Amino acid sequence: MTVYDESNIFAKILRGEIPCNKVYEDNHVLAFHDLYPKAPVHVLVIPKGAYVSLVDFSEQASAEELKAFWAAVAKVAHDLGLTEEGFRTIANTGLNGGQEVPHFHVHLLGGKSGDKRCSSRRIQGVRAAIEPPNAPSTNRRH
Repeated sequence: MTVYDESNIFAKILRGEIPCNKVYEDNHVLAFHDLYPKAPVHVLVIPKGAYVSLVDFSEQASAEELKAFWAAVAKVAHDLGLTEEGFRTIANTGLNGGQEVPHFHVHLLGGKSGDKRCSSRRIQGVRAAIEPPNAPSTNRRH
């Protein structure tokens, strides 16, 4: 297991050493805008406890912390108006998973339409792979 690094940028934000553009805060969670957004809405949600990764958080956090964290993720998404149109929730884990800051966090990204990964051609390909050959066509736009 990786040891928590108290000098990581999120630990410094939690201690008030570095400012952030806060979106939400409670006893267990802090949410703030990402400095380098990848979408019109890009918020980071972090637990206040010293957890390195999703695995560490899942294994070590109390039931209260777990519940508070995921409730905060949903609340922030709702408060930012993301729930109606949809959003992405990303938790990169470890170096090979693209985690840059060794403090567990999730990215909430929204406000972006036309994501090429969900193109109608791809959806048709997925449907063709999972539907029986004689099934009625479900070829419709979403």
